[in-house]
Amino acid sequence: MAAADPSHELKSLSKRAYCYQCQVTKHIGELKLCTRCRSAKYCSKECQKAHWKTHKTYCKSPEEAQLETDDESWQNVFEAYGHKKINVLGPVTETLEQQGARLRAWMDKWKPTILNWAFWAMNIPSSSTREDRLTKFTFMFELQRREKPPTQEHYFEMHGAEIMHASEVIFFLNHMKRIDILEQWRQIPRQNDIIQIMVVWKGHIIYFERPVPNFTELRKKVQKNDPVLLGYDALAKNWVEELRKAIDSADPEYHRQFYNRTWGQAAVEASVMGGFIAMRSAMDEIRAASNEVD
Repeated sequence: MAAADPSHELKSLSKRAYCYQCQVTKHIGELKLCTRCRSAKYCSKECQKAHWKTHKTYCKSPEEAQLETDDESWQNVFEAYGHKKINVLGPVTETLEQQGARLRAWMDKWKPTILNWAFWAMNIPSSSTREDRLTKFTFMFELQRREKPPTQEHYFEMHGAEIMHASEVIFFLNHMKRIDILEQWRQIPRQNDIIQIMVVWKGHIIYFERPVPNFTELRKKVQKNDPVLLGYDALAKNWVEELRKAIDSADPEYHRQFYNRTWGQAAVEASVMGGFIAMRSAMDEIRAASNEVD
C-alpha cells in the first residue's frame, strides 16, 4: 500500500482539531466546544469533565476576556504556556541575513537543550500519551531578544513553548505569512517516532527533527512504580518552567545536570516505593501465617 502523500495529509489535518483532554484528532465538526469560552474542544462530556480542573483557570467568556488587563491576560498565558511579555527594546538594526545568522549561532549552543526538552515534554512512555502523538503535534519554541544580554549565549530568552497540533501550526505559519515554510513542512512525512521541532524568532523559523530510535521500547507497558516511568514522568512535569530555567542559566549543558538530578530523585522514589511494597507483602504473609496458626 502506497504511503499517504504528506501534503494531502497536512491539508486534511488543517480541517481537524484535537480533544483538549485525550488529544484524539477528529474533524473539527465532531468536537464539542466549551460553551463558555468557545475555544476548548472535547470529544465527549467525559473528557470535558476530566479536563475542567485544568481548564477552569483559563475559561473565560469572550466578554470577560475583553475586560482583562494586559497584565492579567499575559499572566494567564504565562501559566498555560510559559509565555513572557515581549520586551520593549530598541529596533533591530541588523539585516535579515544577520538576524538569521545570529539565530543560527545561538542555536548551535542551545540545540541539545531544545532537543532534549522536546523529547521529555512528549513523555512517550506515559499511558496518557497517544501513540500517534508525534504524527499530529509539533514542539514549538518561541524566542525573544533579551535586554542587555551578558554573553552571546544569552542574546535570546524563552518567550514561550508548547506542543502544538498540526492544525494550529498551519494557522500559525499562515498568520506569519511564511507560506514557504508551510509548503516545505507539508512535504515532510509524518512518523510516529520522529519529533518535529520549530524554533521561532520574529519571522525566522528553524525546523529540525529529533528521532526516537527506541520508540517501540518506550511504548511498552511498564509497572506503575518502574523507575523508567517515574523518571520520564518527572522529566515531563512542569517542563515549561524547567525549560525556562535552562535557557535562563549561563550553561548550555544545564540539561545534563537536570537529567541526572531528576533521574536520581526518581530512583530514590522507586526504591522507597519498592521497600513499601516489599514490606506490605511481608506483612500479608505474616497475617496469612497467623491465620493458619489460629
